[in-house]
Amino acid sequence: MFSPASFFYHPYRPRWCSSPTRIRRVHTDVRKHICSQAKTLTNHNGMKRILIPLFLIYITQFSHAQIVTTVPAFPVADQPVTITVDVSGTSLDKFAWNNDTNPVYIWTWLKDAGGNSVDAPTNVNPATSPGQDAAKCYRLTTNPDKYTITFTPTTFFNKPASAITQIGLKLKSRDWSENKQTDVDKYITITTGFSVKFTTPTQSTFFVNTGDQIPMTLKASATADLEIKVGGVSKASIVQNTTLNYTHTVTETEGSVTVEGSANNGTDTKTSTFAYYVRTATANAPRPAGIVDGINYNSGDPSQATLSLLAPGKTSVYVLGDFNDWAIDEDYKMKKDGEHFWLTLSGLVAGEEYGFQYLVDESIKIADPFADKVLDPDDQYIPATTYPSLKSYPSQALNTQWYFNRVAVLQTAQTPFAWTASDYHKPAPENLVIYELHIRDFFGDNARTYQSLMDTIGYFKKLGINAIELMPITEFNGNDSWGYNPTFMFAPDKYYGSKNKFKEFIDICHLNGIAVIMDMVLNHQDLPNAYVMMDFDFTAMKPNPTNKWFNVTATHPYSVFFDMNHESKYTQQYVDTINYHWLNEYKVDGFRYDLSKGFTQKNSGSDVAAWSAYDQSRIDILKRMAARVRSHTPDAYLILEHFADNSEETVLAADGLMLWGNENYAYTQTAMGFGTGSDISWGYYKTRSWTDPRLVSYMESHDEERMMYKALNYGNSSGTYSVKTLATALNRMKAAATFFYTLPGPKMLWEFEELGYDQSINRCTDGTISTDCRVTAKPVLWNYQTVPERAALHDHVADLIRLRNTYSVFTKGDATITTGNQLLKQITLLNNPYTATPSDASQMNVQIVGNFDVTPQNVTVTFLHAGTWYDYVKATPLSVTTTSVSMTLQPGEYRLYTDVALKTITGVEEERPKFSYTVYPNPSSGVLQIDAADKSDLDVRAFNTLGQPMSLHKVDRNHWDATSFAPGLYILKIGKGTTQYTTTIIKN
Repeated sequence: MFSPASFFYHPYRPRWCSSPTRIRRVHTDVRKHICSQAKTLTNHNGMKRILIPLFLIYITQFSHAQIVTTVPAFPVADQPVTITVDVSGTSLDKFAWNNDTNPVYIWTWLKDAGGNSVDAPTNVNPATSPGQDAAKCYRLTTNPDKYTITFTPTTFFNKPASAITQIGLKLKSRDWSENKQTDVDKYITITTGFSVKFTTPTQSTFFVNTGDQIPMTLKASATADLEIKVGGVSKASIVQNTTLNYTHTVTETEGSVTVEGSANNGTDTKTSTFAYYVRTATANAPRPAGIVDGINYNSGDPSQATLSLLAPGKTSVYVLGDFNDWAIDEDYKMKKDGEHFWLTLSGLVAGEEYGFQYLVDESIKIADPFADKVLDPDDQYIPATTYPSLKSYPSQALNTQWYFNRVAVLQTAQTPFAWTASDYHKPAPENLVIYELHIRDFFGDNARTYQSLMDTIGYFKKLGINAIELMPITEFNGNDSWGYNPTFMFAPDKYYGSKNKFKEFIDICHLNGIAVIMDMVLNHQDLPNAYVMMDFDFTAMKPNPTNKWFNVTATHPYSVFFDMNHESKYTQQYVDTINYHWLNEYKVDGFRYDLSKGFTQKNSGSDVAAWSAYDQSRIDILKRMAARVRSHTPDAYLILEHFADNSEETVLAADGLMLWGNENYAYTQTAMGFGTGSDISWGYYKTRSWTDPRLVSYMESHDEERMMYKALNYGNSSGTYSVKTLATALNRMKAAATFFYTLPGPKMLWEFEELGYDQSINRCTDGTISTDCRVTAKPVLWNYQTVPERAALHDHVADLIRLRNTYSVFTKGDATITTGNQLLKQITLLNNPYTATPSDASQMNVQIVGNFDVTPQNVTVTFLHAGTWYDYVKATPLSVTTTSVSMTLQPGEYRLYTDVALKTITGVEEERPKFSYTVYPNPSSGVLQIDAADKSDLDVRAFNTLGQPMSLHKVDRNHWDATSFAPGLYILKIGKGTTQYTTTIIKN
């Protein structure tokens, strides 16, 4: 049956990144699509796929933008302009929005001299005051999908004409939170002088067939001599006019043709161009032997690479890239082999990086789904120190539609990474102590890198954990994200560093006996995942029913983005290749599969109970995937974020899969001093009737409220004793940890849990608390190590982990746990096999008792046998003559007894400094000051976390100059006479 605690903080709520007003239209040349949340989808709702028939002639543009027209055709900054926007197919169209009661507003902006966006004064959200009435649009009675507004730009923006050269715009409802808006940022060029442009056709590039007719209208802003040339040949002209109309018949059979319109007013000549591409049949040819989907390098010829794309149901694919100046070229049209398209590139320079995309069916631009490096316009915000010499995003590839702006990278003759951890053996699953972390929230600005993790390896070793679980690092949209909005599953996200830096981090971990587990998101994908994009309804913003990988609508509750169909053979092959790639190429040790309960085609709608019920089809899907992984990596950790009925989880655990066990509510209630919901027994695998220890239990994860935050804000109290005081709350965290780490089975802790991190999961950057801020960046508080009570909690956790790592009773013993919601809790651990007369610690038994009430309590402890037991914390013996012993425990007091004497907990009773000192600022990006009342004979030395001394000339009694050192953790040892103390420094 289910543990009641598992329902209080459900892990499958949308991971919203910010308030709706923060995820509104972003008016930059690059779409800042950074959110990991379900609402993000509606930001792009209704992108219109335009296939324009001209006089029944099939002309295809590769764009999905709404059409914007202006009267006059050449707007002038200080004169009225009427703007008309066609919103059909968007969340503002006549089927989705009733303008009779729901007004629509224009949201506009300018570009200043530095290229930065400047909002119009009417850009206020929500539009609730008369000040926004000037931005209200009106629906045309002749076409309910068209909205119009008239204003004079200089008046509307309150700017001089010289400051208005281009106007960006979107349409929206009254409030961004309603998620009713056009998706594409559109731009209107302001005429500042004599100008000319084609008003027909409206697209700048498109495909045609031989024999098609193309209507053309060329307009000039003033009377001029007009001419249209097709392929350099004059086709039409007119003198002293503002308009030239011409209909062109396509005679070419292949290739691209440039059309140029010119206007000469007697003193000046202006031009406007567009291009059309003549459609050709795709050649059929078998792929060369050994070619697989993705980028295939020729080991014998670094000037060649063969590209292969799986594109079921598609008719044509062109390759656009640095090697052909991003032009549509027949020489770069891929050949077709069944459902695969392929092309061998030649003339490549060994070692040079080339960006490229696929143009699929003349309308969809995607990056290679198997690329291990994907460029994004947001790369410009990645610090050079994080990713030195990162290839710039090619300007030729930039599209108005943000989801077309992903570029794959190929590079021949790459130097293979040199792995060094040849003697590494991963910890047994039952011995795992996993440290879950999010790189963004683990380090400060400019230090959110794999390198910083490597620099911090000593901290992890001191804590004693033997596995690090990284929140998703596969390429995701934007930079500032939890990562649950993945797009390209074979590429490490560049925000944390290069792929070789990631490999180096894994290698360093393995050298130090630490496993690396990836948080793998395979329930869903976000745009612009290539397989989502290739068969997608850009009007409904959903996958088409013919999509081979994705469901049109998710089959289960709490779904985000686009749900994968795990019964599809295409999806299974995709999943299997992803798993193999990271295990083989990067040597990761395993995965934690996000939202694994969603790996089902059994449709439960919005019924969480039905979704959680036993599902044989889901079991079959997961067991198939696991078997495929084990066929090449038998010892890979396969951990599920599942939370299904225990009958299903029991079957999965018996198959060797590991499952998350969310005990946050039970342990938080316990620590706060409330009995309701405080039963911690469900965190032990045998309570669930499992045979093997496959339950990865945790008190905190990335998805749960922090225990210390709740303790300090909502803790219980009695008289002068209050859980809301820092020292008391931290001591109760020690007690909770004692009842957590001692239970057999793999364990997990969330970053900084060992320091009593007390900032809410819902903390906003301004310090307020809101669920809208759930996944926004949180304060990085390494300075908690300098607080004695927090350092004592750290040391206590480290010692409990050391006990687990040293004595088998904590991993292989049999536990009996006090069940129910009582606050007097006990755990009995019997060694396996049990003996009442242990000869050494390998045969040791353990008795743990704790009072989580807020008043003193009498308790009777039933020891396993008579004899001498040892209070591990106080290092004092207890003579037990009868197995039932009565004792009084103060509120928050806990005792851990062993029947073999052990060394006491390290650091808990640490001697307080005999001299005072202060090191500040900490964290620091440069020089740290060292203050002491008496600096005479003060010895200060700096080390990295591996204990290696840093340049000693950088350290003196007054300061440490860390300017030249890499971001990360460092150790300062400050001594005076025979006394020495250690403090941790964070270099940003």
